Amino acid sequence: MSIWDRDRGVDAARGLAMVLMTATHALRVFHSDATPEFGQWLLRIEPVTPMLFFVIAGWSLARSLRRTSDPSAWRKRHLLRALALWTISAALFFAYSGPQWPEILVSNGVLGCMAVSIAVCALVGGGWMAGTALLIASVTSWLVLDLHGIRIDGINNGTFPLLPYLPVFLAAYLVERLLRWKPWTHEVLATTGAFWVLVLSLRPGFRHLWGDWGVTNTFQDYFQTAKHQFNGFALSRDLLQGLPPIPRRVGFWAPLPALVPVAVSLAGLCVQFFSAIAERFPSRLRPLSLLGRHGLAYYVGHLALLGAISWILPPQCDEAPWTWLAASFAVAGAGLAYAAWREP
Repeated sequence: MSIWDRDRGVDAARGLAMVLMTATHALRVFHSDATPEFGQWLLRIEPVTPMLFFVIAGWSLARSLRRTSDPSAWRKRHLLRALALWTISAALFFAYSGPQWPEILVSNGVLGCMAVSIAVCALVGGGWMAGTALLIASVTSWLVLDLHGIRIDGINNGTFPLLPYLPVFLAAYLVERLLRWKPWTHEVLATTGAFWVLVLSLRPGFRHLWGDWGVTNTFQDYFQTAKHQFNGFALSRDLLQGLPPIPRRVGFWAPLPALVPVAVSLAGLCVQFFSAIAERFPSRLRPLSLLGRHGLAYYVGHLALLGAISWILPPQCDEAPWTWLAASFAVAGAGLAYAAWREP
């Protein structure tokens, strides 16, 4: 698709999500003694970032279906795309955590979650009733599981990616069709989203997004060796040399049902806000929209760059309170340079 046919506001919102993702990853890579207040705020709103990715991806997939003249070829293309994303996700999982089995099959970084969601929606295709039924079934299943304390929805690697991100993706996929069918629902959804954010944020507020109200922990049992805890290649070599695996428990954060409507509403409002700016002042969003059009390359590249910066810097810089911010600017700048090179 030509860049002139794209929604620059949506691309800019995706670019914003990528910048937020970079900053929060950098905050975890570079462990300063005291996280600056701005860094703490970024961590508090981190649950909104994956929602931005999934709202945008679901909506964009629906738009691509609307433009196609061959639904069968469209389905095949996106199933292959989902397989490619899953393969990249599994490779990244192996490089970081090693041959954890069967966790590597259901590793669920953003790419793994996206792969499953794309595959499901590609199979649903234009089936409005089937998509709605699947959305209701997935939300109901998630609520029932959560009621019994069963959580399979971490956003990091190691737990099954289906919930709650598939329902979010499905909802965005179906809403795009609703907005085309009934344009007046655009204002209704925007008003409802703003009202939902205000009502549910009055009592808990952003300072509790990481507290008991919004986020809980889920755990997976991984293994390490006496020599290595991370680095899949080193772990594999240790196992081949006969070193015994040592069990370890890994924790991941998982959003609770009360948080998801707020995070989804914030993500939707962000996309609408950026789209409104793009309609009137398209050039002002060019850096973010440029970044947002090269999301996959940026995602893989930002992981490699943050790892390289962490490896190069001396320990005193690694622990400095400003290092995460400098690294974030460096990675985002490299991403912009790459995107500008791809679109001269």
